[in-house]
Amino acid sequence: MATSVSLQAELYRDLLAHLSAVEDEQVAFLFTDPPADGEALRVRELYAVPEEGFLDQSPYYLALSDEVRARVLGRATELGGCLVETHSHAFGPAGFSPTDLSGFEEWVPHVRWRLGGRPYVALVFAGESFDALVWEGDGVPAPLAQLDVPGIGALAPTGITFDRLSSGRDGR
Repeated sequence: MATSVSLQAELYRDLLAHLSAVEDEQVAFLFTDPPADGEALRVRELYAVPEEGFLDQSPYYLALSDEVRARVLGRATELGGCLVETHSHAFGPAGFSPTDLSGFEEWVPHVRWRLGGRPYVALVFAGESFDALVWEGDGVPAPLAQLDVPGIGALAPTGITFDRLSSGRDGR
């Protein structure tokens, strides 16, 4: 069964407001409750990375401080849940960039090791669209089924990145 993420409408609106606040790429992390077999990953908290949490930030690139990385890993560990990374791109439709994919190669195995193998989800938003990948089990990225937002609906990712990866066109 494909993985879904569920979050309350208020958190979803807060997330979108943060990600679209300025022209530069923005980042926020979502912390979920512990995963339950056959159920969506339920988001319980949002951490919007503040301006001082970046080592570098532009409309096309960003780098997080070690303090932010440690903070989000520590909080996800404390909650026993999964970590969902979200960031913004200036233009759509949404899909992960070659730089994003390269960063996942180092970051995702480390996060999953620190979180005891629990799933890791990455979302990228561009305007009204988003794309998403999930790492679980064997650690190979898979598509996210949907983002469930009560009162708004079941939102589907573009699937652009998974289609590129599946066809061998990873953009690098």
